[in-house]
Amino acid sequence: MARPPSGTDLKLKAAGRKLLQEKGITGLTVREACRVAGVNTGMFHYYFGSKEEFLKAVLKEMYAEFMLSFKAGVAVAGTPRERLKNALVEVGKFARSVRSVAPMIFADLAHGKKEAFAFVRGNFTEHVQQIAALTAECRRASSVQNRSIPFIISSLVSVMVFPMLVSGVFERNGVKVLHGLPIEDVRGELFSESGIMERAEIAVRGIGL
Repeated sequence: MARPPSGTDLKLKAAGRKLLQEKGITGLTVREACRVAGVNTGMFHYYFGSKEEFLKAVLKEMYAEFMLSFKAGVAVAGTPRERLKNALVEVGKFARSVRSVAPMIFADLAHGKKEAFAFVRGNFTEHVQQIAALTAECRRASSVQNRSIPFIISSLVSVMVFPMLVSGVFERNGVKVLHGLPIEDVRGELFSESGIMERAEIAVRGIGL
């Protein structure tokens, strides 16, 4: 049974977001979330019951905020190409915000954990449907117009998401240097607003738009 929202609920979710971005899923503990929120563990269990349900609530909230930005970006007047690029930019920004969490989610998916798959399919797919519609609109002018929509989407979205996933893996494994560059410099380039926009441009050019 869902509990009515309160200041305690909001404090815990804010603490959860902070810890997810700093430590990822495995580093987030109930005790630490309660400490950061200034809430006792009894109240945590009252509102969320378990760490798993807490994570779901926090991730759903983060995704809902992403979708607001995503829809605003897509709604901006412009050509289909411009709207598709805007959509990819928002995907890149969201990937940046969950880079500490995403590798663990993908690991669960890769290991066939049905709960993870059901959660992602039920909560993280609305933007894919909208990208599919934009892709279909753009495909007629694309150099890969004979390819399927899933083929084109995977080509587009991977450019925006894969660097963030890899960065998250590197962070968790203490990598300090990448191709002779300090990892901090590489992160700065990948995570900057200009870097995300440039990768979105690379993606749409890659399908001949």
